[in-house]
Amino acid sequence: MIMTAGIQYNVDQKEFWERMFQAGVMPWDIGKAAPPLETFLKSPYAVCPGSIAVLGCGSGHDCMLFARHNFQVTGVDFAPTAIQITHRRFLDAGMSGKTGFLLERDLFSLHDYNSYFNYALEHAFFNSIDRSRRRTYAQKVRDLLKPGGKLIGLWWIDDAPGGPPFGIAKDELFRLFEPFFTLDPVVFTPTNSAPGRQGKELFTLMTRR
Repeated sequence: MIMTAGIQYNVDQKEFWERMFQAGVMPWDIGKAAPPLETFLKSPYAVCPGSIAVLGCGSGHDCMLFARHNFQVTGVDFAPTAIQITHRRFLDAGMSGKTGFLLERDLFSLHDYNSYFNYALEHAFFNSIDRSRRRTYAQKVRDLLKPGGKLIGLWWIDDAPGGPPFGIAKDELFRLFEPFFTLDPVVFTPTNSAPGRQGKELFTLMTRR
């Protein structure tokens, strides 16, 4: 919870995140794309370019990474300042409206984009929502993907109390997504996580059932 002018906001309200962006309080932002994602895109296991939804795109670093690798990127975030920051990155790189697109929307309301994307990217969004919405999240992401579409995930594997970020144990993660996805053999603990994240991240590739 945060308190502003006597009003409480929770993590599932855009006001919570918008105030953090406006205040420049973004501990999840490392100032660049996540190194494990760069490693994946340069590896023999990299997926072919296609349409990808970057969930909770924030400041757009991961959007830029995938756009530079020839993906058609749609950044999704309901915080207006996050959208503005990412839009500026796309404009400066000449990508806006070409390989970079944005939706200022709540992920859970994107019913009009069902079966639209080849891929969805999860990085630091799942661990920002309330734990009670996790199954709904898994189902929603499945619905956004085309048949055979893939969820590219960099997860926060930590069972410490409190949050955000709200971590999750690896076994619990697999159980949660099993009804909606099959787990590809590309599963590993990154060796090049950002400082403070070493040993607490897990990379997975999942395919929509």
